[in-house]
Parts: sequence; C-alpha cells; structure tokens
Amino acid sequence: MVLRNISTAVLAAFLALNSYGSGFSLGLPSATSHAMGGALVGRAMDASANYNNPATLTDLTNVVVTVGFVTEHPRGNVRVNGSVYGMDPGMFWVPHLQLAMPLPCDFTLGIGLESEFGLGTAFDQGWSMNWSSDETTVQSFTFNPNLAYKITDDWSVSAGLRWLYFDFEQYSTPIAAVGGMPLGAFKYRLKGDNRCESFGWQVGMKYDILDNLSVGIVYKSAVDVNVRGNTSMEVDRVAMPALRPTLEGAAAAHCGTADAQLTLPQSVTAGFNWDITDEWHLGMAISWTEWSQFDTLRFNVKPTYKDIPLQWIDTWRYSWGTAWDFHEDWTWMLSYTYDMDCTSFHQTSTMLPPTARHIAATGFTWRLGGGFECTLSYACIFMHGNAMSTTDDLGRSYHLETCRGFCHAGGFSLTYRF
Repeated sequence: MVLRNISTAVLAAFLALNSYGSGFSLGLPSATSHAMGGALVGRAMDASANYNNPATLTDLTNVVVTVGFVTEHPRGNVRVNGSVYGMDPGMFWVPHLQLAMPLPCDFTLGIGLESEFGLGTAFDQGWSMNWSSDETTVQSFTFNPNLAYKITDDWSVSAGLRWLYFDFEQYSTPIAAVGGMPLGAFKYRLKGDNRCESFGWQVGMKYDILDNLSVGIVYKSAVDVNVRGNTSMEVDRVAMPALRPTLEGAAAAHCGTADAQLTLPQSVTAGFNWDITDEWHLGMAISWTEWSQFDTLRFNVKPTYKDIPLQWIDTWRYSWGTAWDFHEDWTWMLSYTYDMDCTSFHQTSTMLPPTARHIAATGFTWRLGGGFECTLSYACIFMHGNAMSTTDDLGRSYHLETCRGFCHAGGFSLTYRF
C-alpha cells in the first residue's frame, strides 16, 4: 500500500511558517522593531537590540527592560487547478521579553526571549490538496543571552547564544492507494518538539562613522534541529466497505514515533542608522538568508524514511524605517519591507505556499515619565503570489498559486529605563 503523502505531510509540520510568507523568520522582538521594519542594525531604540544587533546594546547606558507582544492574523486565498480555497488560521500572539544591563569595564549584558520561527495555517475543509496539509501550528521560543563590549567610543562588538525550543502540531488527509487505484483516505495527526536541544550563536559589530551615523552587521549561525514526536491515524473514508479492515490495519501500522533532522539557515544582516536632525531618524537594513540549503530533506516515520526535494533559493530582505520625534514625549515611526520568496516551482510540499511579502508598518512611542515608555505598532502584510507544481500518490498534477494574501499585525511593548 502506498502512503507517500503521509511523509510529505509530516515534513510540512516540521517546517511550517508564519503568514505563509518568505522564509521561516518572524523577526518580532519588540513593537518598536516591528514599526521600524527591523531597520535598527546600527542603533538601539530599546532592549530588542538583543535580536536586531547585540553590538548596539552599548548604546543603552541604563538598565532597560522591554516586554510585550505582537499579534498576527494571516488570511488569504490559493488557487489550485482553477479552484479557489481560503486560508484563515485565526489570531496568533507572539510574546517578547528583552533586557539590557550595562556592566563595568564597558561591557553590556543582554538577554532576550522571543519567537524566531512560527506558523499558523488552516485551509478550507476538504480542499483538494488536503493530502499534504489541512492545518498546522508551530510555536518556537529562543532564549538569547548576549555580551557586548565597547572597544572604543566608536566601535562595539558582541557575541551571544541562541537556545531554541520548537513545538508543532499538524493535521492532514493523506491518500491510500495501491497501483494508482484509490482505496480511501486517512485522518493523520502529528505532534512533537525538539526537547530544547537546539543551539546556535550570533556575533555583531557596530561602528559610528560620524556622531550621527552608525553602521552595523550581525551574523546568525545555522541551527541544527532534531524534532521528535508521535503520529496517530484513523480511517477517514473508504472506496468500498470491504476495504475498511485493510485500511484500519494500515492506519495502526503508521501510529507511533516520527522524527526529522533539519538545519535552520544562517543569515547576515547589515545596515545603517542616521540621525538626520535632532527630530528625524532614518534606518536601512538588508538581510541575506541561506534557504538554498533546503535542497533535499530527510525525515523518518518509523519504520520508513523519505527524502523530499525542495530546491529553495537564497533570499534577500530589504527594510527602510524612519522615526520622527515630533514632541519631547512622542515618536512616530514608519517603515517598508520587501521579503523575497524562497520557494521553488518544483517543490513537493504545500508547507509554504509560494509568495513574496510587502510589509508596510507604523507605530507610536509615548514616553510616560518616570522611565516608562509605551509603544504601539501596526503592519499590513501583502502577499504577492507565485506558483508551484506537484503530484499526489495517484499521479494527479496540481498547480498551486497564491492569488491573494493579507495579514494584520499589531504590537504592544512596555519599556522601563531604570
């Protein structure tokens, strides 16, 4: 009995993504960073410097604590062989906690807790590619301690660790077939995590070219992840009643353990921040991520294994952000970000519907007094559709295109400067 698309569905759970956009990264360490499009590689505006560029932690001369969340509600449509299906997984909450603490001898300690990777996808019930994925939810948290050192008044460097937790749950309806003949379908569930066993690292540098112009660069290493979980399966439908005992036996054989080994890619981000005047500030950032390492992935669904070709490409992300201190207690921020699509036309999984992203964001910071600051952010994410092509166990071809995608994202951070 051929159950190849169970394997494809399992892989989709291990590598699910946020807002079906380009790549895995969420990049939401604070509402300020959200409103600025992450264009804070050369300057720290709050303790989210732990994520954007830890070398800029030396800009913070007091103990700074930033805590809050960013919400996302991705929605959209995909077109499969001319039929349109919706996707609406609901609202997701992405928390963050950031700390910066100056130390003696020009050192600064930073500790971050954010979600680097995440997912929410839920397609219409009964959509034509449910053999690959019906619904997937992924949560991840990264504990990120950093140490920054101010070598001179103009030059700072940093190094830090990234300790990743990764949890997933996924549902699909794989096909049961023999010799190209459909026998029925199953309801399949996969749940697992990496047991907090994944580690990476990052280094950063910041240099003040002028008193009002700083450049920075940060490198984030690849992270090896071994995800282990359990599977369960039950018969959803059968072609003939006499086949039910056979399919139930096949379902029981595919209940048990599953694991996958993957490497989250390395990335490099560089940029600058320029204080044009005392009130106007400009930031720009460009990021490269090595998604091309996802050429082929191997995973195991006991007692078999499967290689899945993806043929992804490296991506670039371009961000521009500006801030205006229009009052001594108020700052307005505005940004635009373009995210390239990393997918391949010939990939064999719907884990990432093909699309690039255009992100327009804005936000306000209100300095309340007594060291408190409140930041609110909002972003519109527009998905620009591309296409992919694949086949199922019966040899049927599918042409999938993202024809419309949109996401609302709102953030809130409360910062206290001691």
